[in-house]
Amino acid sequence: MGRILGLSLMVSMVMLTALPTSAMAACANGYCWGAVGIGPGGAWGNAYDYPSQRAAAQAVQNSCQGDCTTIKTFYNTCGAIAKGDNGGWGWAWHGNLEEAQSRAIAYCVPNDRNCRIATWACTSR
Repeated sequence: MGRILGLSLMVSMVMLTALPTSAMAACANGYCWGAVGIGPGGAWGNAYDYPSQRAAAQAVQNSCQGDCTTIKTFYNTCGAIAKGDNGGWGWAWHGNLEEAQSRAIAYCVPNDRNCRIATWACTSR
């Protein structure tokens, strides 16, 4: 019995350490911060459910390995960045993921061609 409990705890600890950083982050004061970012050479990153705007932006920069040159933050919603063939981009936020993505593409189109979603994230609130 003790052996099974020990194995179960070990499996739980391994599963917890395998979770993405944002899944372990906690929202604070009713705000769940998220961020999306892009950079040259196809760099991208996203983060969700962070306790502060700064923490979410830093998480994106870390996931981009420092290569994101454009980072946009949002809270309690979804955010998306669309990027075109020649580096033009657009970004948007909305409570509905599909709408955030659609608006990001719409903002990209005047700046470039063949705009498509580069990255997105939604907070849990």
